[in-house]
Amino acid sequence: MKTLLLLFLCYAGPGFEEAVLFLCGASCLEDLDQTTLEAYRALELRPVELNLCPRSRLLSCGLLSPFQVAALLDERERSGDILSYTELALIDGFGPEYAEALKPFTRLSSSGPPGKKKAHKLHHDLMLRASAKSSDKLQYAGGFRYKASLGERAELNWAARSTYDEVSPGIGTFSAAYYGRKYLGKVVLGHFNARLGQGLAVWSGFSLQPWSSVSSFRRSPTGFSPTGSYSPGFCGIAADFDYKGWSLAAAYSFADGTPMGNLSYIGKRFMAGLNATSQALSADFRAGLPNVGLYGELCWKGHPEAVLGAFWIPVYGTRIGAMGRYTQGLPELAAGASSASWDAVVYYSSKQFRLLGKWSPSFPAGALVISPSVRAAACKKNDWRLEGRGELKLEAWKWILKCRLDLVHTDEFSWLFNVEGGRESEKFKFYLRWTLFRVDDWDGRIYVYERDAPGNFNVPAYYGKGWAASVYGAWKPSRRHHFYLRVSDIQYPWMTNTKKGKLEVKLQYELKL
Repeated sequence: MKTLLLLFLCYAGPGFEEAVLFLCGASCLEDLDQTTLEAYRALELRPVELNLCPRSRLLSCGLLSPFQVAALLDERERSGDILSYTELALIDGFGPEYAEALKPFTRLSSSGPPGKKKAHKLHHDLMLRASAKSSDKLQYAGGFRYKASLGERAELNWAARSTYDEVSPGIGTFSAAYYGRKYLGKVVLGHFNARLGQGLAVWSGFSLQPWSSVSSFRRSPTGFSPTGSYSPGFCGIAADFDYKGWSLAAAYSFADGTPMGNLSYIGKRFMAGLNATSQALSADFRAGLPNVGLYGELCWKGHPEAVLGAFWIPVYGTRIGAMGRYTQGLPELAAGASSASWDAVVYYSSKQFRLLGKWSPSFPAGALVISPSVRAAACKKNDWRLEGRGELKLEAWKWILKCRLDLVHTDEFSWLFNVEGGRESEKFKFYLRWTLFRVDDWDGRIYVYERDAPGNFNVPAYYGKGWAASVYGAWKPSRRHHFYLRVSDIQYPWMTNTKKGKLEVKLQYELKL
């Protein structure tokens, strides 16, 4: 079995976008939000040290489940540092695909010989951004993000921005964290995220709903964690403490006067927790049996809420799952199956019925890699919305050619086609995209993820008749200096009613010290 896992790791790992989708359990980037992409971009900029991080840091980074953290710490204690991602894949709960997906966001630096203390290096990361848009009038926006980290022991985040609609950036988001050893897990001051259990008592930030893949059915709690997002969750103070698998965490949000607490036990096969806020009390659990996983949460908010789910792995790489939720008087059911190249989900509630299927294999042919993808969805709220998407991606010698066709049927028939070509290297990236679309019905609008500088989540909704073009470039002349440029233009020349186009220019600079 180990030989088979090693052979899997011989193949090239996923890029940033593919890794994010795998770790989030989303079927496409359009399912995500800005906060999620910001968090992964920050991890890509300053990866997590898997051999050096304490338990609390590993849990709060959002990359690993509590079971994976427990297995990783046990392996570090028994065998020392993890020396390669091949070795990481052999740890219980990881596997080759997960290990490959972690590569853009983690590092395996050695902790050094026994008895030798490793110095905590101070790092600074500064990002400056500016943009201008011309439609009815010329508008400007800007922002910055700063992060300082002392190895894996402490970090400070400060981020602020203005938008085209909100000219004043305000004080922005400020968050500081200290990660302790032994009993002290961490202390967070300022803005923080709170993600406990399966999210019934408290869950700040983004979560996939309705669920678009089997992997998204179950949430992975990160507890209280610092944030550098432009859209923070809470603001106050939070801390957690660890003792032999037990964790006690507490927080208070000054902004809304909300106290929060958590007591949990985390083992290699079982975890359970009690969660409390001023409005809710809940108990959650997760259990991992051979090839089977169970999870759930029961919550009281003046009325009962509950979630219960299970998944089964009949063979390596294939997962079958089902989940039921009851929240705010609304019952929800979801079921599905997935493998490395396909995913299928059915979701039902009294407000919506949804079917989703995706097939995305990859065919290496020498230097050329051919990656087709087909996605179909049917959703009924008041009326049916039928979606179909086909994509083809060709990669060879660092050149990429990609085309996509979307077909949507509501009361009207809508379509969108784009083609993108570019080149990627270690120091330079360049992409040119051209899009043609016809969307007459607002309910048939088509969302498309656009390449943009890190920290910019760009998923416009195409509506009307017209075309769009964009140029994206990234230049990294050295490890310290990164430059980004995006120029986009959208026009509506075939509209009966005049609709003004939009020309936008974005510049971004990042400094790493």
